[in-house]
Amino acid sequence: MLYDKKGRQIATADEMAEAIGVDPSNIRNWARGGELTQLVESPRRVFYYVEEVQALNQAKLDRRKKRGGAPRKKGTAA
Repeated sequence: MLYDKKGRQIATADEMAEAIGVDPSNIRNWARGGELTQLVESPRRVFYYVEEVQALNQAKLDRRKKRGGAPRKKGTAA
């Protein structure tokens, strides 16, 4: 993992996915949806703040646990 200019830890989607146990596409989708900040160095080098990804993942886990742990069925609103 690397650090940005302010000393915050950053990592790629692949590194973060391995660390928190999700697929890298989840992290990219969260960023595309505006839930995460992307640091784009080039089209092939995109980084995410480690703390931000971990906090979002924990929030999603908490919501899922509160809901009963089952994924939502298609066509149901939140």
